[in-house]
Amino acid sequence: MTDGQTLLAVFVLLYLIECLRLVPSTAWMAAGTGKSGWSPLRPWMRLQIGSGSPLLLSPLPPMQAHAIALPWLFVPEQDSLRVRLTDSISVSIAWDKLAPRVEESTLHLDTVTRVRLPSKTLADLWQQRLTEWQGLTPEQRRSAFLKHARTSLDTKSANITATATSQLTRSLRLCATIHFMWCFGVMSVLYHRFGDSLIVLTAAGVLLLLQFIQSWLFLRSSRKSRVTIPHRRWRALGIAFLPQLAMRAFDVVNLTTDAEPPHPLAWRGLLDDKRWLESARLFWRESRYVPGWPQNESLPLEAEALEKFFRHEGIAEADYDPPATAKLPTCPRCGAEFQSGMTACSDCGGVELRQPAA
Repeated sequence: MTDGQTLLAVFVLLYLIECLRLVPSTAWMAAGTGKSGWSPLRPWMRLQIGSGSPLLLSPLPPMQAHAIALPWLFVPEQDSLRVRLTDSISVSIAWDKLAPRVEESTLHLDTVTRVRLPSKTLADLWQQRLTEWQGLTPEQRRSAFLKHARTSLDTKSANITATATSQLTRSLRLCATIHFMWCFGVMSVLYHRFGDSLIVLTAAGVLLLLQFIQSWLFLRSSRKSRVTIPHRRWRALGIAFLPQLAMRAFDVVNLTTDAEPPHPLAWRGLLDDKRWLESARLFWRESRYVPGWPQNESLPLEAEALEKFFRHEGIAEADYDPPATAKLPTCPRCGAEFQSGMTACSDCGGVELRQPAA
């Protein structure tokens, strides 16, 4: 490899590293550019780093804004707190064993269980909230959770927040797109054609000018943001001289927030209907079909909150919980089919199978 090719490879690697984020393993990220047509992104949950998982943000132009959402991580039960660690793993902690403690953005719940949250402010909020729940009666905890669920499922607020963030970083993302194309497109072609020449040196000067412009746009956008960005001026200095920071400057503004993230289903209207409905069915099956579901006289707490939300949004039950059409016993949670005579799904913790209609 020539020196120029080596430098380009280093730039590409540094850029991809800058696109990586360590987020809560249960996080959902939406990527988009306007008021609709956003697409969901999920972290790689198989890799756990400090109770979080890596997520690759959208790396290619046109540069997209990002918004974060979290499912309900903490659900109060009669004698314990159920904690969602990943999409498939939950643990229960007895109320008398619960001892919430914050370390940076990580919330320690007992001696072994910890949950990573998007910010230290949010970790402090949940420490206070869980401490309050400890002192409540089971019915009071149930009411407190349902109130929290209604707030997190506010579709209007979630969509306004996402689109406002997109508008705030519009200039940053446009400049980042130009920067990306100039750095990895124009300069690569010029170097391949002219080698170490004055033309390539001029192109490098244009790249530096774009970084100065991006630094100024970052300072302007971060000044308008309602959240204080730590070390804002030092970040601007890095953006002015490091291409990978300049191309991802909008992520700093997008993802620096102290606000409590909405539930992923609050993105109705932001995601396309098909993807949103797939998510709605997923969350409904996970909350509704738990071991003992055929005998339960009432819905689990999460399912109760979701049912109220679906009713408020005018979503028919057949849309989020379609009737079974399989001719074999089927797990209502994961959808797996079993041979006749089987009664429970071992993969879902013993969830009773839904028998086919006679």
